[in-house]
Amino acid sequence: MARTHSSYTASPTRTRSPQRSPARRSSSEDGSQYEMDLDALGLHSTFESTALEGNYEPPVDRVDTSDVEGPEDFTMNMTYWMTADLQPAPVKSRKETQGRGSRTATSAERQAGEEGNQTAAEASTAASPTVRVHGTTASRECSTPASDRSMPNEEKVRSFLSALPDTELGHLPPGTPLRGPRHSMLQIPRSSPPKARSLQPTVEDCDTPRKPTQQTAIRHPSPPNPGEQQTSADRVAALQARLDQQELASRTRITELETILSYTRTELDDTRNDNYKHKDEVARLEASLEEQRAKQDTTDGVLEDRLKTLEDEHKTQLQHLERTLQHEHERTLQTQRGELERRLNKLEASEHEASEQVRTKVQELESIKEQLALRDAEEEEQREKNETQNQQAFAAERTELLNNLNSVQARADSLQADLARATAEAKAAREDSQARESSDATSKAASNSQLSRISDLETQLRDTRFTLECAQADVAAKEQLFQTNISLNVNLRALRSELEAQRSALTNLGSGQNARSASDEQLQSELAAKDRLVEQHVTEKDSLHRQLSTAHGRISGLENSLTTLRAQLADAHRETGVARADAERLTHDLQDANDRLADARAEADRRVADVEKKLVKSKDLRTETESKYRELKSQHDDLAEGHAAILEDVRDKAEDAVRKTGALLAQERKEKTRLKRDIERLQRELDTLRTAHEQDSTIPFDTDTETTTTALPAPKPADDSKDKEITSLKAIIKTQLTDLKTLKAAHASTLTTLTASHESSLNTLRAEIASLRHALETQALDHAAVNAAMDEQLSTLLSKLMKERARTVVGKRDGQWEEVQRSSAGEKELLGKVLMRQWGREECGVAEEKGRGQVFEYKFVKRER
Repeated sequence: MARTHSSYTASPTRTRSPQRSPARRSSSEDGSQYEMDLDALGLHSTFESTALEGNYEPPVDRVDTSDVEGPEDFTMNMTYWMTADLQPAPVKSRKETQGRGSRTATSAERQAGEEGNQTAAEASTAASPTVRVHGTTASRECSTPASDRSMPNEEKVRSFLSALPDTELGHLPPGTPLRGPRHSMLQIPRSSPPKARSLQPTVEDCDTPRKPTQQTAIRHPSPPNPGEQQTSADRVAALQARLDQQELASRTRITELETILSYTRTELDDTRNDNYKHKDEVARLEASLEEQRAKQDTTDGVLEDRLKTLEDEHKTQLQHLERTLQHEHERTLQTQRGELERRLNKLEASEHEASEQVRTKVQELESIKEQLALRDAEEEEQREKNETQNQQAFAAERTELLNNLNSVQARADSLQADLARATAEAKAAREDSQARESSDATSKAASNSQLSRISDLETQLRDTRFTLECAQADVAAKEQLFQTNISLNVNLRALRSELEAQRSALTNLGSGQNARSASDEQLQSELAAKDRLVEQHVTEKDSLHRQLSTAHGRISGLENSLTTLRAQLADAHRETGVARADAERLTHDLQDANDRLADARAEADRRVADVEKKLVKSKDLRTETESKYRELKSQHDDLAEGHAAILEDVRDKAEDAVRKTGALLAQERKEKTRLKRDIERLQRELDTLRTAHEQDSTIPFDTDTETTTTALPAPKPADDSKDKEITSLKAIIKTQLTDLKTLKAAHASTLTTLTASHESSLNTLRAEIASLRHALETQALDHAAVNAAMDEQLSTLLSKLMKERARTVVGKRDGQWEEVQRSSAGEKELLGKVLMRQWGREECGVAEEKGRGQVFEYKFVKRER
């Protein structure tokens, strides 16, 4: 069953004017002289909800039992019609009422204004006069119970009116439950244009007795008195005018209240829209804040990632530099170690060769000693014989040889002292290098090279010492051989002189000594043997001279090598000093580089700490803004709650005003019905007076007029109370309007403060983000500059190290090459000198005079004897 928006229902208390229009008469059925007046309920078609209720629920599809089983308020009006006290009235036909209407035309003309107002009110009736409460449970709970059927008519009508819902709920879906308490169902109509409605018959129309629209007129043959008829008509017109004025005043007041309430409703809607906009703005600000927070988190993550990447790159660069330096150091150590091993191998090989040479020389010496022993054993007898003869000459030669030996021994001692001093210097240099090796790791390579060189020099010194000892042994042996050679020469000369004497004796003897031929042959054979021995001694003497010259040459070579070794030792000391200075300089440079690296690390750590502090500060600011936002949100929630409380208060006050207005309307309607009843009573009395006047024309009408006039001025105190209530309602509405304006101003101020605070916090966050980005860019530039400076310093340092290394390697190689060339040239020169001297001695003999050089000659020149 469709809901009706009409505010009318059937009521027997409202009657129409005696003169009905043809249009309205044609809409009713024949035989029924009762009408439905829905204005008695006070629910105009323009009534709407004030929309003060905040508990709007979403639409729910509901199916009512009334849609299937019919209306539930079927017996609601039946109870009224069964218990109402109705006035008995004769039922006239429609034709009689029309005939009666022709005689009362003058009263109908005077009541034309009332007919116009009533037609305007009837134009806003609904399609169905029966209005039911939406929802079966609520209607049954709020309907009149069965135990109240014996209450008076006014209370029943009031309970029925209070049970009616809001009339115009077209903006809500059909399944929405009724809002608000039942005692506030009467609504003040808005100033909307009335809608044309058509009346439909209900259950009450068939069985309910209706009051006649026109009173039946009893015809009498005597004509009425025109003066009496005029006075009664004037009274009725005056009463009707007063009723119309009161009705017009009540309607104007109702329209004023409607306009005020509509204005209040629009203000409330505007406030609610502003509240919704404020909520949307707050939600937008929250979303923007969340977005800013997400952006801040992303920027923080990006900054942390960039810092981590920079730290990782810095660490990797440091590790790479450390690894490169370590690898370079290990490489140099390995190369130096390899060189040391090679040199040690060479030294071992040279020591092995020297030991082999020493062994061979020892074997040779032993063989020579054996030969000498044999020769000594053979020549011991001759020495004993010739000892006494050669003792003086031998003493002179011995003194000369001893002097030579002493000079050689002094030179050997000086060489030994130089060697001891060189060894001491080498030991000191070794100790110094070992002491430096513990404090300076970079100078280890140079000190090791110098130590290796010093060890080479020591080995060479040991070799020279060994060769010097061998030379001394050779000199001693050669001295002995020289002495034996001298003795052999003396013996040879003696033998030659004896041989010459014997030859002269033989030549003198001549042929006289034939007898002694055998003995002469024997002597000749002995002389030949002695000649061979003399030649052998001469060859041995030459060999001993050659050995002595070679020994002198070796001694001079050893002296030259000793001088070269001293020069090399001085060069080694000088190179060790240079290497030590280079090592100290490199250590100083490395320490400076480490200090600069530590400063760079400290600066990077400080900047990272500054960035972290700024991040912590930004996080603190973010937490502070979040706390401020929470505080503002709580303040907004408090304001919203206060606004809701104020709205609830306004709603309660408006409901009270509506309730009071409804009560006033009900009271006015009651007054109107009472006045209508008085008019009807006066009409009835007028009819009775007319009938009585027709019966008895002598009865005056003054008593009736007095009674009627005395009964009319009753509703004045009600008008005064209405005016007071209306003024109080206007004051309440004005206070509500002022409260709404103050709420609007408070909401606007809070909204502006919130937006200003949010904008300021967003500006501060943007400024902090820009400063952090600028700091990160500057830090990245500083890191790049530090890395470039470190790379440049390391490249320069490595280039210097490589240049120094190349310079030392090239200088060392050139020195070794020069030393080898010098030693080879000295050896060649020495060998040439020894060779030429030996050739001169073999070819021309030994120069006996002192200070005289050795004489040379060509090998193939024939010697003259």
